[in-house]
Amino acid sequence: MIDKMNEQFKDSLKPVTELATLNMSVLQELAEKQNALFTTLLSSGVSFAETAGQQKDVMSLAEAQKAYLETLQTTITESAKETYTLVSGAQEKAGAMIKGLSEEMTSKMTAATK
Repeated sequence: MIDKMNEQFKDSLKPVTELATLNMSVLQELAEKQNALFTTLLSSGVSFAETAGQQKDVMSLAEAQKAYLETLQTTITESAKETYTLVSGAQEKAGAMIKGLSEEMTSKMTAATK
Protein backbone atom coordinates (compact mmCIF):
# COMPACT_ATOMS: atom_id res chain seq x y z
CA MET A 1 0.00 0.00 0.00
CA ILE A 2 2.75 2.46 0.97
CA ASP A 3 4.82 1.45 -2.05
CA LYS A 4 1.87 2.20 -4.33
CA MET A 5 1.33 5.61 -2.70
CA ASN A 6 5.04 6.35 -2.99
CA GLU A 7 4.99 5.43 -6.68
CA GLN A 8 1.91 7.62 -7.29
CA PHE A 9 3.61 10.49 -5.51
CA LYS A 10 6.72 10.11 -7.68
CA ASP A 11 4.54 10.01 -10.80
CA SER A 12 2.70 13.14 -9.75
CA LEU A 13 5.99 15.01 -9.25
CA LYS A 14 7.47 13.88 -12.58
CA PRO A 15 6.15 16.91 -14.57
CA VAL A 16 7.45 19.30 -11.92
CA THR A 17 10.85 17.64 -12.02
CA GLU A 18 10.95 17.79 -15.82
CA LEU A 19 10.02 21.48 -15.78
CA ALA A 20 12.66 22.23 -13.14
CA THR A 21 15.26 20.36 -15.21
CA LEU A 22 14.30 22.35 -18.30
CA ASN A 23 14.54 25.63 -16.38
CA MET A 24 17.91 24.66 -14.93
CA SER A 25 19.38 23.77 -18.31
CA VAL A 26 18.07 26.98 -19.89
CA LEU A 27 19.43 29.11 -17.05
CA GLN A 28 22.80 27.39 -17.32
CA GLU A 29 22.95 27.99 -21.06
CA LEU A 30 21.89 31.63 -20.57
CA ALA A 31 24.64 32.10 -17.99
CA GLU A 32 27.20 30.67 -20.41
CA LYS A 33 25.98 32.99 -23.18
CA GLN A 34 26.11 36.00 -20.83
CA ASN A 35 29.64 35.06 -19.81
CA ALA A 36 30.73 34.76 -23.44
CA LEU A 37 29.06 38.09 -24.29
CA PHE A 38 30.71 39.86 -21.37
CA THR A 39 34.10 38.43 -22.29
CA THR A 40 33.67 39.53 -25.91
CA LEU A 41 32.53 43.02 -24.92
CA LEU A 42 35.40 43.41 -22.49
CA SER A 43 38.04 42.31 -24.98
CA SER A 44 36.50 44.50 -27.70
CA GLY A 45 36.53 47.49 -25.37
CA VAL A 46 40.17 46.95 -24.43
CA SER A 47 41.07 46.51 -28.09
CA PHE A 48 39.26 49.74 -28.98
CA ALA A 49 41.02 51.62 -26.18
CA GLU A 50 44.38 50.44 -27.50
CA THR A 51 43.46 51.38 -31.06
CA ALA A 52 42.09 54.78 -30.00
CA GLY A 53 45.31 55.52 -28.13
CA GLN A 54 47.34 54.92 -31.27
CA GLN A 55 45.36 57.32 -33.47
CA LYS A 56 47.09 60.56 -34.44
CA ASP A 57 44.15 62.60 -35.72
CA VAL A 58 40.44 63.02 -35.09
CA MET A 59 39.31 61.44 -38.38
CA SER A 60 41.17 58.19 -37.77
CA LEU A 61 39.82 58.12 -34.21
CA ALA A 62 36.29 58.62 -35.56
CA GLU A 63 36.80 55.75 -38.02
CA ALA A 64 38.07 53.48 -35.26
CA GLN A 65 35.12 54.41 -33.06
CA LYS A 66 32.69 53.77 -35.92
CA ALA A 67 34.17 50.31 -36.54
CA TYR A 68 34.04 49.53 -32.81
CA LEU A 69 30.41 50.60 -32.50
CA GLU A 70 29.40 48.59 -35.56
CA THR A 71 31.08 45.50 -34.11
CA LEU A 72 29.44 46.18 -30.76
CA GLN A 73 26.01 46.48 -32.36
CA THR A 74 26.47 43.24 -34.29
CA THR A 75 27.68 41.38 -31.21
CA ILE A 76 24.79 42.54 -29.03
CA THR A 77 22.21 41.90 -31.76
CA GLU A 78 23.45 38.35 -32.32
CA SER A 79 23.47 37.68 -28.59
CA ALA A 80 19.91 38.98 -28.26
CA LYS A 81 18.74 36.77 -31.14
CA GLU A 82 20.38 33.68 -29.62
CA THR A 83 18.88 34.44 -26.21
CA TYR A 84 15.43 34.98 -27.71
CA THR A 85 15.66 31.69 -29.61
CA LEU A 86 16.73 29.83 -26.48
CA VAL A 87 14.00 31.30 -24.28
CA SER A 88 11.32 30.82 -26.94
CA GLY A 89 12.27 27.18 -27.38
CA ALA A 90 12.16 26.62 -23.63
CA GLN A 91 8.80 28.35 -23.44
CA GLU A 92 7.40 26.06 -26.13
CA LYS A 93 8.74 22.96 -24.37
CA ALA A 94 7.32 24.13 -21.03
CA GLY A 95 3.96 24.83 -22.65
CA ALA A 96 3.89 21.36 -24.16
CA MET A 97 4.77 19.84 -20.78
CA ILE A 98 2.01 21.74 -19.01
CA LYS A 99 -0.49 20.92 -21.73
CA GLY A 100 0.39 17.24 -21.48
CA LEU A 101 0.04 17.37 -17.71
CA SER A 102 -3.31 19.09 -17.99
CA GLU A 103 -4.60 16.51 -20.46
CA GLU A 104 -3.32 13.68 -18.28
CA MET A 105 -4.97 15.11 -15.16
CA THR A 106 -8.22 15.65 -17.02
CA SER A 107 -8.27 12.06 -18.23
CA LYS A 108 -7.48 10.78 -14.73
CA MET A 109 -10.23 12.91 -13.22
CA THR A 110 -12.69 11.71 -15.83
CA ALA A 111 -11.74 8.10 -15.22
CA ALA A 112 -12.02 8.59 -11.46
CA THR A 113 -15.56 9.99 -11.70
CA LYS A 114 -16.86 7.03 -13.70
